Amino acid sequence: MARVETLPRRVKGAMAAAVFVAALSAVPPSGVAAAREGEVQALYAASFMGIGIAKGSLSIKVERGAYAAKLHISTAGLARIVSSEESYVDAKGYVGRSLVPSTYELMSRGDTVTQVSMALGGGNVRSLRAIPELVEYDDRVPVTAAAKRRVVDPLSAAILPIARDDKDVCDRTLPVFDGWTRYDINLSYTGTDQVDIPGYKGDAVHCSARWVPVAGHREGTRSTEYMRDNRDLDVWFVPMADGRVMVPSKISVKTMRGLLLVVATQFGDNAKLGKVEQASN
Repeated sequence: MARVETLPRRVKGAMAAAVFVAALSAVPPSGVAAAREGEVQALYAASFMGIGIAKGSLSIKVERGAYAAKLHISTAGLARIVSSEESYVDAKGYVGRSLVPSTYELMSRGDTVTQVSMALGGGNVRSLRAIPELVEYDDRVPVTAAAKRRVVDPLSAAILPIARDDKDVCDRTLPVFDGWTRYDINLSYTGTDQVDIPGYKGDAVHCSARWVPVAGHREGTRSTEYMRDNRDLDVWFVPMADGRVMVPSKISVKTMRGLLLVVATQFGDNAKLGKVEQASN
């Protein structure tokens, strides 16, 4: 069964990207302290060409060296008339000098059902179930066992200790595997801006991003080549949980059809939509 590219599914992927790109320290600089206990709550809104199409909530809890994260995404506004979709993402693992994800779960229901259940150990995928299955094409780059090693799932990338300075936040490569495709996100420091969002006022670190496909993509297709060459990918990060972690405040993606924006609308206790379960594994 092929993965149908509908507008809500692209929104879901973009909002997930907003989270995983927040992995400001997927490979933290040496000397960075382990994450301390803390909790983050945030609300997000997505728009496409200026029209609201989705909303999301993010909860992260770091406790006794372990983390639990939840992301909820739903279509909104005019997009809900076309297709009503709800997506839930859960990730757990351990946080020390580096991120060690242990489980990643994605469940999306709408016109179609999308599901990922992944167990990891030491950065390597141990077991995987992804629905729908990746359709085989002659131009599809195979997802080999090597492509599932030393990776991080999209959501777990948001649960890392803060970097030592703004430049360290951005200058890194994130090795992401989402259950179907393996790709790198190359971040580079652009600057620091001032933002004023309910629950946070202060500096936002601006990073430019590049998408580098590794496996699972279709080589030579128009969409692959467009995203590979796309230089209009930007993300802004702000410190949360008393400076313990960095989370995205805004992500901007120029697509083949128009500009997609995901922005934080609320941080802090007022952004709580549900209680995060205890961070234990």
